[in-house]
Amino acid sequence: MKHIFIVTFGRTGSTALLKTLNAIEGACIRGQNGALLCSLAEAAETLADRHRERSGNRARLTGNPWYGIDEANPDDFARSLAQSFARNVLNPPEGTRITGFKEINYTDETLTDRNFDAVLGFMLRYFEDPHIIFLTRDPVEASQSGWWQDRDQDVVTDVLEMTIERFHKAHAANPERSFLIDHADFDRNPAGLLPLLDWLGETLPMDLLANSLEERLLHLN
Repeated sequence: MKHIFIVTFGRTGSTALLKTLNAIEGACIRGQNGALLCSLAEAAETLADRHRERSGNRARLTGNPWYGIDEANPDDFARSLAQSFARNVLNPPEGTRITGFKEINYTDETLTDRNFDAVLGFMLRYFEDPHIIFLTRDPVEASQSGWWQDRDQDVVTDVLEMTIERFHKAHAANPERSFLIDHADFDRNPAGLLPLLDWLGETLPMDLLANSLEERLLHLN
């Protein structure tokens, strides 16, 4: 099954993109889940680190505080977390061939560079046929939209600029498995999504693209 992960921040048009991708036949891509996958990736990384650091003859003794850590299987543990997430959180219906989700909690205010790299690595290693979409928007425009307006605009702009830089670096490190797209590329321009669809190996009629982009975020109307 193909997995699509929309990696973004707030007020980028991610809900419109989500709706568009769900118009693809056989697609079931979910919305936000509170960055749950970041917590799972962190758990997997913790076990891998402790297993690497503490395994050895001493860990096989019952008097050792890390007794049994050498018997742990970090790779199987991480894979089981990914499978459980897909089955119990994404929970796609029968007949789905594309699944995934979108999440906005990827700024350095919510994730360290280490944790950001960890969750991307988790996506790429433990999910079948992973595709990461990095969605950005001009920081000044985003800072004047939605809840960002309630904060200091200079602070917000700095945070979003650093986040965009983070996305660009991650894309450069994984060019075949990721795609960079900006809100301006498809805002009021359905054809702007065609390169993304081509990268995903999918097609959609132009009328479906247009209808998806016309719908505004209901919770901010």
